Amino acid sequence: MFHLSPSQRGQLRARLEERARTLRREIAEALHGDETGAALGVAERRSETGDEAVEDLEAGIEAAGAERDAAELNAVLEALVRMDAGHYGTCIDCGAPLALERLLAQPHALRCVRCETERERLRAQPSLPAL
Repeated sequence: MFHLSPSQRGQLRARLEERARTLRREIAEALHGDETGAALGVAERRSETGDEAVEDLEAGIEAAGAERDAAELNAVLEALVRMDAGHYGTCIDCGAPLALERLLAQPHALRCVRCETERERLRAQPSLPAL
């Protein structure tokens, strides 16, 4: 983390904290319902169509969004913990410092571009069937 200046660390901390607030709000709205236009529009479509399949699909989409937000919130909170512990901004695989540009684009990044690219390449390879 010492490759980042105090100003850069402060800027990244502010981004992480703001993202955490946003995600918490979005998760709360998903869990407790949001009476804004988007939620009312879904309710109107449900009453107009009477289609349970549409309701199930929309509920699944909402649940997936909340799960995605919860996973990102966890990653953001973990980044703040790493920052407090002095481990923020270093690749968890190779230990290299993460580029400031990468951290500005994704403040909760765990890996450098090279390691993340390799990880994605390996995940994309089809697994061999068991013999």
